[in-house]
Amino acid sequence: DFGFDFSLVFPPELDAGNLTAKYDVLIFPDGAIPQPGARGVGGSNLEALRPRIPAEYRGRLGAVTTERTIPAILDFIRSGGAAITIGRSTSLALHAGLPVTSYLVGPDGQEYPEEEYFIPGSLLEVDLEHVSPTLHGMGETAIMMYDQSPVLRVPTGAPGLKVLGRYGSSPLRSGWAWGQEKLVGGVALAEATLGRGRLFLFTPEVTFRGQPHGTFPLLFNALYYGAAGATPASEDRQMQRR
Repeated sequence: DFGFDFSLVFPPELDAGNLTAKYDVLIFPDGAIPQPGARGVGGSNLEALRPRIPAEYRGRLGAVTTERTIPAILDFIRSGGAAITIGRSTSLALHAGLPVTSYLVGPDGQEYPEEEYFIPGSLLEVDLEHVSPTLHGMGETAIMMYDQSPVLRVPTGAPGLKVLGRYGSSPLRSGWAWGQEKLVGGVALAEATLGRGRLFLFTPEVTFRGQPHGTFPLLFNALYYGAAGATPASEDRQMQRR
C-alpha cells in the first residue's frame, strides 16, 4: 500500500543462505523466530502432506529452526543486511548473544503470572529516545498496540545497542491493563549493530492491522535506514545534529 517492493520469504530460502544477494531488509512478524531452545517455528509437520500440495507452494514448506535458519539470518545481518523483528520475534536478539533479558519477571526470575500482570490488545504510550534516525519524524511519545508483548531489559552502556523507547508511568491509553506498573522503565524499542548490519527490536505490535498510523515511521525508517547499511556511532551522532 505504501510503495515498497517486497517478496515473501519462507524457511527453505532462508536456510539456503546468501540472503544479502537478494534482500536488503528482512521483516519477521510476531512469532516468526523461535525462542532459544525451541524446536522451530513453521510447518515442519506438513512435510508428509507435500505430495498433496500444489507444486507452486511446496517451496514454502519448512520451519524456522535454531540449527539452520537462525545462523543464516544472523550471517545476513553481519554481512550488511538488516532485520526488523516484531513482538516475540525480538528473541533473535538472544540468538545473537545480545545482553537483553525479559523485564517482566519477578524477584525469583520467573515471569509474572496472569493474576499479577495481563494486558491483552490495549494501546500503550511509549516515551521515545531520539538517539537514532529510526525515530526521524516522530514526536516525544507514540501510542502502540500491545498484546501480551515482550518487554526488554537492556543494560546501560551495552556496546552496539541503543534504546529507542521505554514505558513511562501509567502507559495505558486505551483498553485495560492489569499490573501496568510493572512496565515502567521497560524497553519497548531498541536497535543493535551486528557486524556490518542492523537488528531492530520492536516489541509492540507495530504492524498489527489496528496499529495507529503514527507508528508507521518506525517501520518505514527502519526499512530505509537498515537498507542503507550500518554506520559508525560517530556518524550517527552527526546525523542527529543535522
